[in-house]
Amino acid sequence: METTSKLWNRDFTLLIIGQIISIFGNMVLSFALPLYILYISGSASLFGLVLGLTNIPLLIMSPIGGMIADRFKKQRVMFWLDATTTMLILAYIAASGFVTAILPIVIVKLMALNAIQGVYMPAVSSSVPLLATGEKLVPANAVVNLINSLSGMAGMAIAGILFAEFGLFPILAVSAVCFAITAVMDLFIRVPFKPQDSSGGIIKIVKGDMRQSAQFMMKKTIILKCAAIAFLISVTLMSMIMVGIPVFVTQYLDMGMEFVGVSQSVMMAGGIVGGIVTGMLGSKLKISNTYLPIMISGLAMLPIGLAFLLNLPSFVIYVVLTAACALALAALTVANIQVVSLIQKETPTELTGKVMSIVVMLPFLANALGQFVYGFIFEYFTTVPYLIVFVTVAMVVVIAMFTRKSIVAYS
Repeated sequence: METTSKLWNRDFTLLIIGQIISIFGNMVLSFALPLYILYISGSASLFGLVLGLTNIPLLIMSPIGGMIADRFKKQRVMFWLDATTTMLILAYIAASGFVTAILPIVIVKLMALNAIQGVYMPAVSSSVPLLATGEKLVPANAVVNLINSLSGMAGMAIAGILFAEFGLFPILAVSAVCFAITAVMDLFIRVPFKPQDSSGGIIKIVKGDMRQSAQFMMKKTIILKCAAIAFLISVTLMSMIMVGIPVFVTQYLDMGMEFVGVSQSVMMAGGIVGGIVTGMLGSKLKISNTYLPIMISGLAMLPIGLAFLLNLPSFVIYVVLTAACALALAALTVANIQVVSLIQKETPTELTGKVMSIVVMLPFLANALGQFVYGFIFEYFTTVPYLIVFVTVAMVVVIAMFTRKSIVAYS
């Protein structure tokens, strides 16, 4: 197809620009709302519980999003979702001015945003292999990952500053503008589309699509193993980081919310470095060595545990925490891009959306579970934070060994 003749073709470029703006807006909002809950409640367990519960709509909608992505024009799907998000933010702004029970509104808002993301992500991930094929696929996924990290880093940094200085309203306004701009850009993207048979009613279509996807994944056991690896990493290391950074910084180190934003941004910078490295190396990276960056991501957490164990000064612990999380995310980014590219290569075009929706859904299921558990762990093991870190490191090392066994057998 003409659209795949070069990596930076018109449609891939529009997709990336739209992602820059959309991810920025999403990260600004997704970063600020949970922090707002931690800020007004002061409870680590409630913070983790809300993070976990608000992922449930994403888990429910992700398989549906995969089917929608395969059966409808992807650019139209993205347009309606971005437009809907804009309207939801405006509705939230209006409602928060009249309703005093802010906490339930924030939770409902997070759940609605995640439900939309559950449909949105399969549309984007299944568009990439249609706009960049063959040897361009790994660099294309590296670019998408890089953009996600860069936009997320900027979004969290700005959200932290705005939240600390002005509160929640400016963040809502910035996010609404971002999604509105992205919705307009979606109208100009052209993603190759092949209509599928839609006869027999919605129930028959859903059953058939899910059965077809399940049968394919059962035959391609490497995809199941890759999905299991992503699930395990998310339920352990990523959940500890996502819950741990805000709790460590605000409650253990007694620092302000702006420090959380800086730490999260530096961590995302690590993801950018990982994306750049992967894009530069491309096909030189061997899938059989995927276990190495996973191992590095786990071992990178050791200095955090040691810093707490030795009771170092708060600012020293903060620097160690930030640097270690950045290194961990850089390593995980390298592994993630390789695994996603492998799955996309092994999946037929007509199944890409559905398979990717399942692959994407599992880490979010893991995050929902992991954040719920780690929220209570941080609440009830306040005197031994180093123990939480060391146990997580041990689990990640075991996951790396499982990855080595699984991937080497495939390659």
